[in-house]
Amino acid sequence: MVYIIDIVDINEYIASGILESVTLGLASQQEMQEVACLSKIYPEIQAEFVRVQKRCEEVMLENAQAPDAKIRASLLQAISEIPQEKAKETKQEAKIVSLNAEAEIKGVNPMWKLMAAASLVLTLGIGALWIVSKSEAKRLDSALASMEKKQLENDQVLQAMTLEKEHLQTVQEVLAEQSMRTVTMNGTAMEPDATVKVMWSTGMKKAVMHADKITPPPANMQYQLWVIADGKPVSVGVFTYDEVDQITEPFDVNAQNITAFAITLEKMGGSPTPTMEKMVVMGAING
Repeated sequence: MVYIIDIVDINEYIASGILESVTLGLASQQEMQEVACLSKIYPEIQAEFVRVQKRCEEVMLENAQAPDAKIRASLLQAISEIPQEKAKETKQEAKIVSLNAEAEIKGVNPMWKLMAAASLVLTLGIGALWIVSKSEAKRLDSALASMEKKQLENDQVLQAMTLEKEHLQTVQEVLAEQSMRTVTMNGTAMEPDATVKVMWSTGMKKAVMHADKITPPPANMQYQLWVIADGKPVSVGVFTYDEVDQITEPFDVNAQNITAFAITLEKMGGSPTPTMEKMVVMGAING
């Protein structure tokens, strides 16, 4: 695994297991150079690299095993079978016999070398297994954390979709009601291009509202919907820009003898009476 990125996620890099691979000599030349470079740049990687090497050494020592006695016997037997020259009176330089060069040991069974190597591999293998398993555990922990995060995101999306479905169902109930009628509120001199529709069910005494076009209010201000009932303005409620720009939740309209709807721009929280110079839209009920 080679990380070729400008900014290293230190925790992810450490959890990748590359430090263990370099320690055990399982990494490529490029990975070894990468670890050496990043260890100089990031003290956290350098410190973890040292800890990995120390842990590996400790595991090796804890699991070290003495070579089998048979290996020693085989080695001595192999040496004894090497032809020996008779001693000469004249002094000669001692001949050095290389145990690693098979050409110099004619007819010797190399099994003792395989047995020695097997013992070393066993010792190294136990330590390597511990390091690799630890690296794999880190990788699985990282993967599990990622899955849990994704699951949380999916749960949040599902919850949002469920709420939106419930919202649309309540809106559809109002729109499908037989007595529903649409009142269009057009812009005033304050905002001539504004258009907002109220879908009002007289039978359910509920309505929803949606803006075809309206300008977001200034900070600390919001829209307030009014009905003109018996010739007097009655507040129906206050709404944010997002609510009006999308489609509002159904709201109650309990006033009698309504002849018009209107929206004014009021301070946050609304006003007991409409600010007439801040009227944004207004629409009369026909018929």
